[in-house]
Amino acid sequence: MDFSFTDEQKMIRDSVREFVERELFPLEKEFLLNGRLDPEKRKTLDKKARDQGFWALNVPEEYGGAGLPELTMCIIGEQLYRSPLMYKFGGEVEPCLYLCNEQQKEKYFYPIIRGEKKSCYAFTEPNTGSDFAAITTRAVKKGDKFVINGAKTFITHANRADFIILFVTTDPGKGAKGISCFLVDKDTPGVTLSEPIKTMGDDYEPYTIFFDNCEVPEENLLGELNNAFKVADYQLTHGRIAISSWMLGIGQRCLEMATQYSKERSTFGKPLSERQAIQWMLADSQVELMSARMMVYQAAWLYDRKEPSRTEAFVAKLSSTEMAQNVSDRALQIYGGLGYTREVPIQSFYRLARLFRIGHGTSEIHRMMIARALLKG
Repeated sequence: MDFSFTDEQKMIRDSVREFVERELFPLEKEFLLNGRLDPEKRKTLDKKARDQGFWALNVPEEYGGAGLPELTMCIIGEQLYRSPLMYKFGGEVEPCLYLCNEQQKEKYFYPIIRGEKKSCYAFTEPNTGSDFAAITTRAVKKGDKFVINGAKTFITHANRADFIILFVTTDPGKGAKGISCFLVDKDTPGVTLSEPIKTMGDDYEPYTIFFDNCEVPEENLLGELNNAFKVADYQLTHGRIAISSWMLGIGQRCLEMATQYSKERSTFGKPLSERQAIQWMLADSQVELMSARMMVYQAAWLYDRKEPSRTEAFVAKLSSTEMAQNVSDRALQIYGGLGYTREVPIQSFYRLARLFRIGHGTSEIHRMMIARALLKG
């Protein structure tokens, strides 16, 4: 494996980094004080990004996208998450939507690429998260439709989505082998959203979605009936690699800030950078960041080669989220009281890292899956 960047990757990295520092950094103060960014300013960012060619980057060229491989997308993700705004370039399609048939592509797939629609996907329920086989939201066949009842919770961006990628049980007796996936328009009768769930994170207010005798046409079934576990597993593997790259951005920015601040801040007549305790914090952060970056790159490299990458994705997400939590915590400690305020983004990064130690599978689930893979040989 050679993770030396190509000239194209270096150009993309530098262009995205410049975009982040020019367009996102100036908005951080407002974001940190308010906990969110004005939606109109996000639209302005989308327009600027699109004008610069940062659109549908992970979409194959045959569908009108840039066709960038996952490793390059990780390079981009790291740069974007050097800012706490949680901003991502538009036009990118969830991996499971490539399973759409031609009719579904016209209604859901292409509109996302064009920026006309947004999606959210719904796994988690009030009584189950990582235990996919325990899903109780149910779809029952009725003529040429399926009637859906149940609830999904902690659904990110449900308020912004036009349709839901919904995982339900269609054969409860089969457990994980009885799960199916449907594309559900959010304005379908019987679909309602809760008030936003207040959390400790900035601009992260997920929702509960309720389904009350919601009728969905049979043609909205994504893939095969009772075969959505594979769809979800593929979706989550990709998501774990993407999240891992975001954690690299958090770690890198926090380490850069902590290193610079340690040179500027003096105590008892000496800069913090001359204190061994501070030096060791910085050194440990660098070691963890570099180690996590190699794990993320390896997982993305395997994914691009269509080689097995499921376990590597678990390893990458576990190591990168734990790293981001550790590095942001050390940076906050080095900054002292200032790091705890909304004057600087470190506390926001800390809370964001904390979120992703839960989302897309907890750290404990990841350890369990890694151990299971080892024990199976």
